[in-house]
Amino acid sequence: METIDQNTHLAEELAEIATQLQRSFLVELSTEVNRGNISIPQYTLLGFLNQTSGLNMSQLAELMRHTTPATTGLVERLVEAGFIERFSHPKDRRQVLVRITDKGRELVEGLKRGIVRNLQELFKDLTQEDVEAWLRIYRTIIRRSTQQHAAAKA
Repeated sequence: METIDQNTHLAEELAEIATQLQRSFLVELSTEVNRGNISIPQYTLLGFLNQTSGLNMSQLAELMRHTTPATTGLVERLVEAGFIERFSHPKDRRQVLVRITDKGRELVEGLKRGIVRNLQELFKDLTQEDVEAWLRIYRTIIRRSTQQHAAAKA
């Protein structure tokens, strides 16, 4: 019984820490993203496109966990800003895909460098073992979150 109570206490403490970290990261990310004149959801969408050669609206909506109309609105603003472009699928000209432009890629890479600098500052107070443990834990959390999302859709 002590283990359950102890785990509950640890989970509550971790929830508070995660909330504080999330606020801190969001403030930092907002500052970086505002320099590029885009929103956090637009940055997230650009990040997904930066890892592919092109996606359709349904695929993007799925990755963003948004509705297709909401994703279409984000895409439209990014097209107007020149960060992404629409193109026809090479095998099915009826299907419209979007991909990141060089301008969009430069923005994402610049923002990512700022995030890396901020993380490196945080790492200064940690041992190499702590940093590696943190990364291992975050990978596990992301993997589990992805599995839960997939299971909820099924």
